[in-house]
Amino acid sequence: MKKVLLKIDGMTCSACSSGLEKYLNKQDGIKQATVNLIMNNANIEYDDKKLTLEQVEKFVEKAGFTSLGIDNFEKEEKKKSNEKYKLIAITIISILVLYISMSHMVGMPVIPFLNMMTHPVNYAISLFILTTIVLILGKDIIKNGYKNLIHKTPNMDTLVMIGVLASYVYSIYGTIRILQGHTMYVEKLYYESAAIVIFFIKIGKFVESKNKDKTKEALQELMTITPNNATIIREEKEVDVTLDEIQKGDIVICKPGEKIAVDGEIIDGVTHINEAFITGESKPAKKEIGSKVIAGSINYEGTIKYKAEKIGKEST
Repeated sequence: MKKVLLKIDGMTCSACSSGLEKYLNKQDGIKQATVNLIMNNANIEYDDKKLTLEQVEKFVEKAGFTSLGIDNFEKEEKKKSNEKYKLIAITIISILVLYISMSHMVGMPVIPFLNMMTHPVNYAISLFILTTIVLILGKDIIKNGYKNLIHKTPNMDTLVMIGVLASYVYSIYGTIRILQGHTMYVEKLYYESAAIVIFFIKIGKFVESKNKDKTKEALQELMTITPNNATIIREEKEVDVTLDEIQKGDIVICKPGEKIAVDGEIIDGVTHINEAFITGESKPAKKEIGSKVIAGSINYEGTIKYKAEKIGKEST
């Protein structure tokens, strides 16, 4: 068996992460897969005799998402940069689509050769070209929606895909009728609907991505709060050990200025401990025999001894 942590791109909601997790766990050769939406990654344990890493990444692709691989920092940054430029292009084109299709409704000057009444063919063709460009730039939404529908895990992208394609395809039909001389269809084009929906979804995903990045940074900071090692008492001797070596019931010694290694209960000593990262309270809390201590908090004053109650992932 082999474990790998893959960076995943394309997850936008809990339905995405749960759908990907279910899909991966159904695949032959994968023992267990756990998907984290906030961190945008998938922890996968697979049988390396049956599958290669490339095949595992193919499963991710088939589920409608993109694997950025293991060493992914540069690839992820490049992806974010590309998305920013795509969003700028979509914004400009969508505004142009709105102007062409709705300027006459709000009393704004109409571009003469794109006037829907006097030049219906130019009007329809220009909207078709511009909207097609928007859909190409936002094809990841349509692609994700389609793949999730195929895998029977529909999400928001699926609904967007159906709505956008319905208005786009009907508008193409209307454009064909206009080219055939039926100019009354000029008022039955809905290109702007498809373009604007893609625009707003892209804006929403961009804002969501920024918020997720902030959350990820906060989580990563929390992960660095706990110390790498601690001093415990074993066989009446003080021994330096790593966090992984601490067992429930061990007596841990914490001196002034050190961080609490694991959650526990004080059995000896009195001190004040800073728990601001958990409680938000800047004033250090007094701790004495019987008080609970939280992993990552800072011991301000006296030396204390506490019994380890939660270790590893159980610890705060």
